[in-house]
Amino acid sequence: MKKLLILAVMILSLESTAQTFKDEMKKLEPLAGQWKGSASYHMGPGEPQQVQQHEQIEFKLDGAILQIEGIGKAGDRIVHHALAIVNFNAQEKKFTFRSYLHDGRTTDAWFEVVAPGKYLWGFSTPQGKMRYTITITGNSWIETGEFSADGNSWMNFIEMNLTKQ
Repeated sequence: MKKLLILAVMILSLESTAQTFKDEMKKLEPLAGQWKGSASYHMGPGEPQQVQQHEQIEFKLDGAILQIEGIGKAGDRIVHHALAIVNFNAQEKKFTFRSYLHDGRTTDAWFEVVAPGKYLWGFSTPQGKMRYTITITGNSWIETGEFSADGNSWMNFIEMNLTKQ
């Protein structure tokens, strides 16, 4: 009887974890879809670079992960190409975010759902901190990227304005 009780508690715990996982992943649903628009990258002195940005975002593995692929083009030239995977780690009770760039770099970032349709993500570099804010309202996606050398003063370096297709 004792073994049966332990087994029942374990099963209920697993069901609770699975439901929490599904509930957390549902918070990412506004991101899913094809998005197109413009982006402005300011990566140093001079004028910002204007690109056409395309984001293809879809759930994979029966909703276990969200795959994000972004391509930025200046004319026919690809200037930005990244793939990211977001999922919810039920044991740690937080999202994980890992990105891969076309030049071989990878990043493990933090990711937070701030409110419905509002997301923050970022990471640290040897030079400082990077922070991105995504706001989705209806079919509109606005994302800003900021850099801080000291963690207090922030400077915008990217802005994307996308429309869901």
